[in-house]
Amino acid sequence: MEHAFGKSAPFSLGIEEEFQLLSEESYELVPRFDEVADAAQDERVRQELMTSVLEAATGVHERVGDAVAEIKDIRSRLRDAAAEHGALIASAGTHPFSRWEYQEITDSPRYQGVVEKLRWVAERVAIFGLHVHVGMESADTAVQVATGMRNWLPEFLALSANSPYWQANDTGLASTRSQVFDVMPRSGLPPQLDSFADFEELVSRGAKGGFFSDYTYIWWDVRPHPKLGTIELRVCDAQTRVASVAGIAALAQSLAATLVDKPVPAQPRTLISENKWRAARHGLAADLVDLTKDEPRPARDAIRALVELAAPAAQTLGCAGELAELDGILERGSGADEQRRAQEEDGSLLSVARWLAEETVRDLG
Repeated sequence: MEHAFGKSAPFSLGIEEEFQLLSEESYELVPRFDEVADAAQDERVRQELMTSVLEAATGVHERVGDAVAEIKDIRSRLRDAAAEHGALIASAGTHPFSRWEYQEITDSPRYQGVVEKLRWVAERVAIFGLHVHVGMESADTAVQVATGMRNWLPEFLALSANSPYWQANDTGLASTRSQVFDVMPRSGLPPQLDSFADFEELVSRGAKGGFFSDYTYIWWDVRPHPKLGTIELRVCDAQTRVASVAGIAALAQSLAATLVDKPVPAQPRTLISENKWRAARHGLAADLVDLTKDEPRPARDAIRALVELAAPAAQTLGCAGELAELDGILERGSGADEQRRAQEEDGSLLSVARWLAEETVRDLG
């Protein structure tokens, strides 16, 4: 399999955000991708499964701060482009009340093919994620780091949980998005892989058997991305606050660097899955089990321990300041907590959608 590992600076990174396109009058999802993309005239803008979704990707950066600066630029450009067509952008894992049945599927061979094969499973994926790519120096290193990072996917999910509402209902979950997406085939926690050869064989057999065309149809929570020469962290809900994006990206970059020098044993997938469920259900209020000791501890303590592990690498990579943004999430709560507080103010989900739209573009200039 051809790949680009080693072709960019080790631990360079790129960030992808999936945005909601909302009506500026009703705050419902609206199918305005074509109009907003045309107005933006920005090569960083990409289609997604539904026309009420817009994905934007930064370029490659060595420092998290530079990537975050580009995120601010992208958000401001999209805000202005959406306004030209009576729309707003918002960032969260799900929309508070819009229904998936009313969303329009993007007219492209890839996405029409996905829906034709998966039907209801794909048709209801009106969800929005944050993806962080981290450059790897070799293919085997990428697999080693992705497998190690798998142990802490529940911590990333607890930090990023930002989807408590679905179809105008409070689901009782902190991350509804993760549960909607986990129904998709080839999603969720990846298997343990010991080498890039293992990944190549899996992809080769899957393509030969007609299960999928190529590895881009494998939607694991973390995966090698050979074409880009990265590992891609995909478990996180889309983040409303730019500061939250910065903190999560810094943790991803510095943890990846840490795992190159300090590889860790892979924990059992079943037990990681139990922790992931707790994170999806309770977010930062969860108890996550330390799988090196089989002892539960509050999610906030688990995240602080993870930050402490990654902190030396963050100093080296120049992202210690961004990593410190995670303190804000731990203090004020996750996006799910903030959404629920917005709803409690007047008992309306409309106020939640309004808060998401306003906070997404706050302080961009």
